[in-house]
Amino acid sequence: MDLNFVKNLFPQKGIIGIDIGSYAVKMVSFIEEKKKIKLKDWGYIPLNFSQDATAEEKQAVISEEIKKYLRKKGIQFKFVATSISGNSVIVRYVKFPKLSKKELALTLYVEAEPFIPFDISDVNLTCCPLDDVMEEGQPKMETVLVAAKKEVVDNRIDILSKAGLDPVIIDVDAFALETLYSWLNPEVSDSAILFLNIGHKVTNLSIFSQGATRVVRDIFIAGASFDKSIGKNFKMEPDAAGDLKKQKGILLSVQDKEGAIEDYDKEALGVSKASHAVLQDLYTEISRSIDFYLSQGVEQSISKIILTGGMSNLGNIGEYMSEKFKVSVEILNPLEPLAEQTKNIPKDILPALAVATGLALRKLKDWE
Repeated sequence: MDLNFVKNLFPQKGIIGIDIGSYAVKMVSFIEEKKKIKLKDWGYIPLNFSQDATAEEKQAVISEEIKKYLRKKGIQFKFVATSISGNSVIVRYVKFPKLSKKELALTLYVEAEPFIPFDISDVNLTCCPLDDVMEEGQPKMETVLVAAKKEVVDNRIDILSKAGLDPVIIDVDAFALETLYSWLNPEVSDSAILFLNIGHKVTNLSIFSQGATRVVRDIFIAGASFDKSIGKNFKMEPDAAGDLKKQKGILLSVQDKEGAIEDYDKEALGVSKASHAVLQDLYTEISRSIDFYLSQGVEQSISKIILTGGMSNLGNIGEYMSEKFKVSVEILNPLEPLAEQTKNIPKDILPALAVATGLALRKLKDWE
């Protein structure tokens, strides 16, 4: 689902999917040969900003890092798909009067205004009808409504343009994951899948069922929340806490906890305790979203949780989620169908490439 910011029809040569996070930039590009997808390139670029860097300075750093990486790799693609999420992006599932495509385009801002908590003149809007329904005897259509603040969109376009790229699609993280999941699982299933894309500052939650995303929510409990909790516990800076988090993970079993006690591993015990406090908060917010989904009278309960993003590698986080929600949990390899071409990609990097992979796949879609 794009936000209709398409400026050109990109050529068959390909498009780069670029996921710009607060911690790193992730990039994926494909080529198509004899109707088969092949991985052209990928990138994971950590971002390092000075503590007093302004927003403009950070944007300049990101542009330069992307430009340097493309030059180093010799990547010639110019067109790019990217995505946004967070406080400046609103996704609503609403019911509009039954309208034609032309009528909806003419009246979208009027129909959407009651559902958008921003000044309607400050946002870009798009929508996608899902199903026709009857409500109080009147024909209506269930619609996904997306609003993004123009400032955020313009900033993203500016970053990519200064890197020498031409942004043709601005997507939403959750819908990029929908594109990815549809590629990995082409058969439409009745099962409801919960996606948790856990990044550094935000966790993108989405519920995918019957071929479409039904719930989208951003939860501001993510990697930085763990770093803050661990840093407070050990009285250390967030960067050092992040390194410790990666080393120690989460202790779940009685045996693991007893082993840490026997080894006098105070760091493992402290990291686990601080992490459990954050995970409990995250669990509470996820549960609320699941309850909201179920309250809509759906027939499918959550059958699986799929983890993506850099934080999905936190030791035992999958086991924690499985134990709490009583469903299977999978850490997604977004490039699994191309296993022979991805041997050089570190396993801990793969889940972080999920959104970028979904964006890169947009070149396979039919769109106007």
